[in-house]
Amino acid sequence: MEAFGPIMLLLLKAEQEEQRKIKRPKRRKELKVVLPQKPKPKPKPPPAPTRKQQVLGVRRPRIFRERTGLEGMTDEEVVERYHLPKGAIMDLYELIRVDIDPLTQRSHAIPGMVKLLNCLHFFTSGSFQTKASAVGGVSQSTFSRFLVPVIQALKKHVHLFIGFPTNKSGWQSLKRGFYQIAGLPHVIGAVDCTHVALSAPHEREEIYRNKKGYHSVNVQIIADSDCKILSLFSAFPGSANESFILRQSSVYEGFESGKIGGGWLVGGSFYTCLPWLLTPVTEPSTDADKLYNEAQSRTCSVMEKTFKLLKTRFKCLNKSGGGLQYDPTKVSDIIVACCILHNIAVQHNVPADFIVEKSRKLAKMPDTEPEHSESAQAVRSRIIKNYFSCKC
Repeated sequence: MEAFGPIMLLLLKAEQEEQRKIKRPKRRKELKVVLPQKPKPKPKPPPAPTRKQQVLGVRRPRIFRERTGLEGMTDEEVVERYHLPKGAIMDLYELIRVDIDPLTQRSHAIPGMVKLLNCLHFFTSGSFQTKASAVGGVSQSTFSRFLVPVIQALKKHVHLFIGFPTNKSGWQSLKRGFYQIAGLPHVIGAVDCTHVALSAPHEREEIYRNKKGYHSVNVQIIADSDCKILSLFSAFPGSANESFILRQSSVYEGFESGKIGGGWLVGGSFYTCLPWLLTPVTEPSTDADKLYNEAQSRTCSVMEKTFKLLKTRFKCLNKSGGGLQYDPTKVSDIIVACCILHNIAVQHNVPADFIVEKSRKLAKMPDTEPEHSESAQAVRSRIIKNYFSCKC
């Protein structure tokens, strides 16, 4: 037994192993069930960037336009475009440059001269800001930003260009100029009002509608015999009448208080006759009255010529351009700026389309100073008797 023990053990183990295989079934391989897959949706393309995203995402290069200047322009071209000679523009720039020159030293900062020339072109052409800025070499938004500073810089020096004489020789020259027109003595100014059209204001629109049916600012101007502006009052809406505006002005207060004297103003029949304001005789009954009315009318015609010249030089004030697209305050400021420039043009003898006719055959103007102590009717009657009765 012992000799066959190992062999028997091996046989026994082999038999047990064989029985174990019979009892344990073989594992079947599990079959994977493959379900049909849905087709994957195509990925959506990313949304196209909006205009704002494009601007924020990609910075566009700035485009600097060619800016205007006086270089390369002849004197005739300068006067034709800006209605001022080169010398006058240079003098004006030197006067206001401290207020309009750029504070930064950047290479593309807009020079003060460019600002001034753009504003001059806007005033003279009457074009809208978009067109005026395009011609001037700046964008519309940039032009809009510096228009007000240039106007304010001009207004700071208004008393240098607009005002009555300050010495005796100036007053005498003023009187001689009017006397040469029609022989009316001691006239120191003609007064009248003109309308400057503007777009309908948002507030109190109805008071800016004038008698002719459009919205305007009513501007009172006093001028001399050469159409130079001596006084300006541009703060009233279009519905205000001439007499009311005159009574609110500093000129009225000056004459009434005696600060202004030594002569008369002349005005149309829509004004009330005053000791210092000569108006036409409403119902002339004598030849002397008719002669006076004729002389008074010819003298007053200075204002018609002044308004025509002002609105021809500065077309932004002319209603034919469609009216200024600003609020009344800004329109009033533009009027003041244009009147300053008008007087500079008169001072430099910029040619006009017409001239005021003056007679050279009149006798010397009387030296006696006029009196304002009498009533208005008495003053006018005395003038008719002393200066026009002898001509009948």
